[in-house]
Amino acid sequence: MKMNKKRMSNRRFMAILIPIMAIVLVTLMICNLLALNYRGLISTFFNHSTYKIVETGESAGDSTYYPCDFETEEELTEHSGQVAETLEAEGMVLLENNGGLPLAKDSKVSVFSVSSVNMVYGGTGSGSVDTSTVPDLKTALEASGLSVNTTLWDFYKQKSADGYTRSAPNWKGGQFSINEVPWADVESSAGRSFADYGDAAIVVISRSGGEGSDLTAVNFAETEGVEGNSGNYLELSTEEADMLAAVNEQFDNVVVLINANNALELGWLADYENIKAALWIGGVGQTGLYAVADALVGDVVPSGRLVDTYAYDASSAPAAQNAGSNFWINNGFSNESDQYVVYAEGIYVGYRYYETRYEDVVMGTGNADDYDYASTVLYPFGYGLSYTQFQYSDFSMAENDDSFTVSVTVTNTGDTYTGKEVVQVYFQSPYTQYDMDNGVEKASVELCGFAKTDALAPGESQTVQIEVPKEQLKSYDYRTAKTFILDAGDYYFTVGTDAHDALNNILAAKGYTTADGMTADGDASMTAKWTNASLDTTTYAVDSATGTAVTNLFGYADISSYDAYSDFVYLSRSNWVDTYPVAFCDSTDETTGERYIDLPQEMIDALRPQYTEDQDSYTMPASGVTSEVQLTLADFIDVDYDDPAWDDLLDTISPADLIYMVRMGGYGTPSLDYILKPATVEKDGPAGISATLVGGTQGMAYPTEVVIASTWNTQLAYDMGVSVGNDAMYANIQGWYAPAMNIHRNAYSGRNFEYYSEDGFISGQMGANTVLGAQSKGLFCYVKHFAFNDTEGVIDETNGIKGSKDGIATFFNEQAARELYLVPFEAAVKEGHTYAMMNAFNRVGTKWCGASHELLTDLLREEWGFNGLVITDMAGLPDYMDIKAGLQAGTDMWMNTSEELYNIDGYQNDPQIMTYLRNAAHDICYTVSQSAAMNGLSSGSTIVDIMPLWMTWMVALDVVVGVLIVAGVAWIVVRGKGQKKNPDKYKQ
Repeated sequence: MKMNKKRMSNRRFMAILIPIMAIVLVTLMICNLLALNYRGLISTFFNHSTYKIVETGESAGDSTYYPCDFETEEELTEHSGQVAETLEAEGMVLLENNGGLPLAKDSKVSVFSVSSVNMVYGGTGSGSVDTSTVPDLKTALEASGLSVNTTLWDFYKQKSADGYTRSAPNWKGGQFSINEVPWADVESSAGRSFADYGDAAIVVISRSGGEGSDLTAVNFAETEGVEGNSGNYLELSTEEADMLAAVNEQFDNVVVLINANNALELGWLADYENIKAALWIGGVGQTGLYAVADALVGDVVPSGRLVDTYAYDASSAPAAQNAGSNFWINNGFSNESDQYVVYAEGIYVGYRYYETRYEDVVMGTGNADDYDYASTVLYPFGYGLSYTQFQYSDFSMAENDDSFTVSVTVTNTGDTYTGKEVVQVYFQSPYTQYDMDNGVEKASVELCGFAKTDALAPGESQTVQIEVPKEQLKSYDYRTAKTFILDAGDYYFTVGTDAHDALNNILAAKGYTTADGMTADGDASMTAKWTNASLDTTTYAVDSATGTAVTNLFGYADISSYDAYSDFVYLSRSNWVDTYPVAFCDSTDETTGERYIDLPQEMIDALRPQYTEDQDSYTMPASGVTSEVQLTLADFIDVDYDDPAWDDLLDTISPADLIYMVRMGGYGTPSLDYILKPATVEKDGPAGISATLVGGTQGMAYPTEVVIASTWNTQLAYDMGVSVGNDAMYANIQGWYAPAMNIHRNAYSGRNFEYYSEDGFISGQMGANTVLGAQSKGLFCYVKHFAFNDTEGVIDETNGIKGSKDGIATFFNEQAARELYLVPFEAAVKEGHTYAMMNAFNRVGTKWCGASHELLTDLLREEWGFNGLVITDMAGLPDYMDIKAGLQAGTDMWMNTSEELYNIDGYQNDPQIMTYLRNAAHDICYTVSQSAAMNGLSSGSTIVDIMPLWMTWMVALDVVVGVLIVAGVAWIVVRGKGQKKNPDKYKQ
């Protein structure tokens, strides 16, 4: 007999269903609140518009101010891919070539190292590249006609999948590792295939770096469990050395690809007789591997030159003595960061140190001791080879009113290959008694101009002329004149194939030879001399662009300005041995190598955010005024920044909108429909529009900035900027958090991939041209990280993000600041005419960069004449990145995406804060008015706010969940009634 199964009682049913509905409802409410709190960021992620433009029919003329150069996205992608490939083609540097390259196109090659299947395409953080869109090395090699050992390739692919992968920390944490496959595994699994693919071995040596942590000089070997290795991330690991030794024995032609953005220690290239060629390729970007493969077979002739000095031992750099883990002991001070760094080397960074000390050895001056250049420097700054040869002739220099014209003829003396040559112009300033007495340091050579020739066929010549402004010769005297000076004495100019060759030419002109200890005899005919009759302390004491007086601004960043360290001495060429930097600390942990100082009270006081209240000096500005004449941002596209007409527009902006624009600047600015200000979308990516941090649409991933600089081709930098601008149009992006223009202070810096060079001059020229190109297409550039963000500090493995991200305190002297670290940013303002700047996480001395009035107002705006918008880096630290102190200093906008952060109580009744907010609104609106955000807008247009598509999805989900909950309640009611009528059908 069939039994009727009883139903669950309504009480038990409710006990299950009601908690489920409650959890769903609460989760939905939390998600809704979070979504509304971060609605701007979410709109950017999905690339969903928050407004639309409606034409009223009253507009006049074409309102497309920045047209895109391409009709279809396919055309754009093809073009930008070619730009990226060209950058790599001209940026890669041929380091060694003893007949190893180029290879015959039908060569059968074996490719070694696990990095060969896991190349470095960019960096970490915002500089990372989506590897699903890139070719692998095998694909590129085969496209150039080479046959690749598939057995070996598949072996490494499997090993990579099994966990043999290179890694580096990023802003979330992590560790450095190389993790190369042991040679015994390679030989046992793929050794029999070598003979069939033995025309050449291609060995890839890769290193990656990223934001948030400098490269380590210790302990990565212990992390990997590797014995017998020092743990220096810039040298070979034990497994790599084993691999190279074995490959050297089994192949007659070994070609090494250096796939790294930092200057590795490459002295080992000479240890293996069958390494016949080495090619530095850096971070290759999305399409760059095709250019690398073409270079291997001779279809591309390498023409790049190094933009860093490559030392046998990276720790030989004086800057390396104060890198790594430096911590202060808080002594009661509480803040996000506990790290510091002292730039004790002063101006002697990179070639400015190595070449200058070499000159003093040759001349027997400066207590240079037994410094041996030849065993210290492997490849000098500016070095690079070609498949052909070039000869210089007819050198001359002519003096003009405010510049010099250097001229030289370059001839391709080879007989096979057409190639390009980089002409490098250097000068030497006299190192006088005045300098020694007053602490003015001088480098023996400084880059002051460069140009790249056309592609010259064998036998073809080209005369190159390069203008060098006289202003390039100035030096900064921060102790006595407290401004720029021009020393009395002889100034030498020369062209050289690199910085060392240039210095040898100058030494030859002074009468020195190899008998005096020179590494090679120079060519005096390639030099010219200009004499300045007397010390000039006035000509450059005012800025040439603005006429503003130039004087010391950053005394508080000089470690010797604090009583506790008043006897501190920076490195000086007057006495190399006795002033050479040592680790600046009070104690060192013998186990970890971490260094510590005990903070003196004067530093503790200075580290706190400083906001000066001065209500009596401010009058409440107008805001929220209803204008009789409708004013829109479209009316101000051609209005100068300083035009008083801006006041009428700014008067109409409400207090609530003023503060909202300032504090909600993460990845875009909001629209203000009543002044026809469109919303903007802004993205990160030092080498192209990136979707790494916030997702959404991205553009082409170009090679890393160090590769771009290594082209020594400013036209290519401009072309890249234009290409990024076109990418941005298709991605609906108007602001670009790039280019990054700090310095390669030493080889261990984690962000060397996204900074151009150790030299400020070439960094500025490449960056300024990139800005010009991008802004020609209406993409305003947030040049970053302003300033002194040349050290990343270290990651805390437990707490994640550390170092410069949380306010590392950076100390330096003003000469180093003026002659090195600020030079690229100055070029971006004066030559690139950038409309935006991003300040840095780190401190200038004891002040957060964004709260330094000296940096953002006295220098940037008043001295240099910058007009535009200054944004913070990611603004997740409201106590440190204080909004009131930042506004007072000249920061306009916080890269904040949370509706809850950076409110100011009572701001609308505070005339001082309201004045700051209004000034910031001026900067924001001016910058937006000069961008492609204005495309389609005219005084007759209307902006209508619309609900972004994702919010429509959210509302739809809310409705669906609401209906389901109502249905659930109804179900409970119906079951309850049924149970009352038929209680026997339900379990009790």
